[in-house]
Amino acid sequence: MERKIGEIFEYNGEWYQCVKGLGCNECDLSKLSCYHRFTSGSCSPNMREDETQVIFKKLEKVGEPFSCNYHGDARLVMMQEYQLYEANAIYNYGSPPMYISDYKHKRIAIELKNKEDMEEKKLNLKPFDIQKAREGKPVCTRDGHKVRIICFDAKGNKPLIILSEIDGKEVILRYTEKGQSDNFHSPTPREDDLMMLPEKKEGWVNVYKGGLLDTKSYNTRKEAFDKACPRDYVDTIKINWSE
Repeated sequence: MERKIGEIFEYNGEWYQCVKGLGCNECDLSKLSCYHRFTSGSCSPNMREDETQVIFKKLEKVGEPFSCNYHGDARLVMMQEYQLYEANAIYNYGSPPMYISDYKHKRIAIELKNKEDMEEKKLNLKPFDIQKAREGKPVCTRDGHKVRIICFDAKGNKPLIILSEIDGKEVILRYTEKGQSDNFHSPTPREDDLMMLPEKKEGWVNVYKGGLLDTKSYNTRKEAFDKACPRDYVDTIKINWSE
């Protein structure tokens, strides 16, 4: 994965821009953790197609949020201006809505995210549980990347070795037993935190008059039907849930 020079992207709830630069001291992401690379892409010229050293700069907010009819109709969206580092910004129109609001002063307006739109809630993720992970339960990152834990007891303070699927390829990363990519156990959620991905389940239950259901599900329709109480029986239906 490679971020283009000028490209804008989101990481851990903040916006960053890929720009030319030398040294980790000038990179705002390196101050957090270099394990962000599966989101930001490589910064080394030896690993980039353009053979250019880059850094990632955090975009600072400018002024207060404002409403805008970005779509050109009656719909209003809340936008926030940010200060760019590279005026020739690269971004995807409409995902989320953003536009160059002031080219002269290098500013871009980006739609403010609604908390209900965050991946964690959409995926109904659960806190990382190393015991369940050992049992083979599915694991992903907070931002929804699928991962496979291939080692639980590597030497060092990051005993978990994982393969994270990014753009169809698997990247090797190391994590603590708490499912974090850093050693500081930060209370602030990070997009690369490991989370438990709920398993989809299905089964059969009997329905009775008044909308009452069985208190347990069965593996097959026949099994459920055979256990049905004849009194007030209506139907046997299939249900789906996550746990």
